Amino acid sequence: MSTSIVRLRRPLVSSLTALALVLTAVAFLPAAASAGGADDTVHIRGVAYAFFGIDDHMPGAIVRIEEFPELAAPVQPDGSYDIEVPDDANVTPYIDPPPGYRTTYLQTFHTSGQDLEAVHFQVTPDLYYSAFAGLLSVPLDDQQTIKECVIVSTFSIHEARDATTFDPGFKDVYPHGLAGSTATMDPVEGNTRGPIYFNSSVIPDPAETSSSVDGGVLWVEVPPGWYRMTPSNPGAGVAPFLAHCENGRLVNASPPWGFYELKPGEEPDPAVLADPPDDSVAGRVRGEARVRVRGDRRTVRVRFRTDEPVTARLRVLRGDERLGSSADVSLRAGSHRLQVRIRRSTSAGPAVARLRLRDEAGNRRAIERAVVIPR
Repeated sequence: MSTSIVRLRRPLVSSLTALALVLTAVAFLPAAASAGGADDTVHIRGVAYAFFGIDDHMPGAIVRIEEFPELAAPVQPDGSYDIEVPDDANVTPYIDPPPGYRTTYLQTFHTSGQDLEAVHFQVTPDLYYSAFAGLLSVPLDDQQTIKECVIVSTFSIHEARDATTFDPGFKDVYPHGLAGSTATMDPVEGNTRGPIYFNSSVIPDPAETSSSVDGGVLWVEVPPGWYRMTPSNPGAGVAPFLAHCENGRLVNASPPWGFYELKPGEEPDPAVLADPPDDSVAGRVRGEARVRVRGDRRTVRVRFRTDEPVTARLRVLRGDERLGSSADVSLRAGSHRLQVRIRRSTSAGPAVARLRLRDEAGNRRAIERAVVIPR
């Protein structure tokens, strides 16, 4: 985030009237500075709805930004949200949904001086999450969460992006898939499988070689990292996107963003041309988060390594509830361990351990691991 200062020169005027005008202008300088500060942010707006249930909204869910953990916005009763984020920054929105749905991340945007509209969340219910994992033989952990990462997107026709409202508008553009499209990811790491295209019955089918009128495509068993997703279609231009994977993460670059159709002569929105951050400082978590129990004390511990000095903090979260947090700790390069004592009133159940790292240049990264709090 950068701020520029413009200095204005005006000739001196000796009249009292001119002096009064100058004093008045000086009096308004603080207001002008505040307006300039507002230009350092933009808004992201959209609607959260259920996969296979576009009329099913999820009020009470919270939209967050991976790169800025302090930012959050509630989902309203009509499914809409509005979150203010820094301009000229990488931002990866994600949603903490109500029970029965899975946490879902969007693609990574780079804000470029304009509000981002119709940034919708297509959130997967537990039932379909488990069904698709079983259909594609995706490994799950003890909490029935994918062990690695899944990236999903939709090749969508431009009419879906032209819809200026959600209902009526976007929800009435169906089917919204751009058939005959293909895509690649860079790099291809580990045991990644894909692309796997959805057939016209909205089922991921490894036998399909390109997108159907549904438009869906996915990659499974993707290791942690940054991935540039590049589309192709013989009759149309299609926008690319950047995806950020962590173990256990579901990334759904949902329409009308993700792989969206370009009109003749149109270039992709600059916001989708994000570059991976220079996060070489980002540590590597060694294994999974662990829970230690001594008497009535429960402690979550994370081991990690960093490549240069960082400031680190560990938080344990359950949805919007903070179960415990460490202070910011300045660390040298090397192997480290942070731990957090869980509040005694916390009930047993799943939670997320979030390790936040920040280097001396201000680069940030959050690394998450699933954890189960025992009784």
